[in-house]
Amino acid sequence: MTTSVKSILLFLTIILYSIPVYSHPNFIPQDKLLHFSTCYIISSTTTSLIYNTTNNRKKAVMYGILTSVVIGGLKELHDRDHGDSDWNDMSANIVGGTLGSIVVVIKF
Repeated sequence: MTTSVKSILLFLTIILYSIPVYSHPNFIPQDKLLHFSTCYIISSTTTSLIYNTTNNRKKAVMYGILTSVVIGGLKELHDRDHGDSDWNDMSANIVGGTLGSIVVVIKF
């Protein structure tokens, strides 16, 4: 994926997830944004570390998405017993993890 496509995806993600929150606070609940953002950071960090270690982009993206979804899933399992578990949280985890792995790769 070229740098310009990544930049456009990142820009659209920021616009879609930030503007509606300020204009309509209940449009995207803060909890979903936190799930999205956390998995975005986890997956982009994992993808970057794996890519810099192996130079294999497909493996790095796969591990990045998988790591964020597993951590998000473990959080939901914890919430099921101790809080408020919601399948929409898992959706936010998957979207954030996928975009974080595809859009951002930091080269060390």
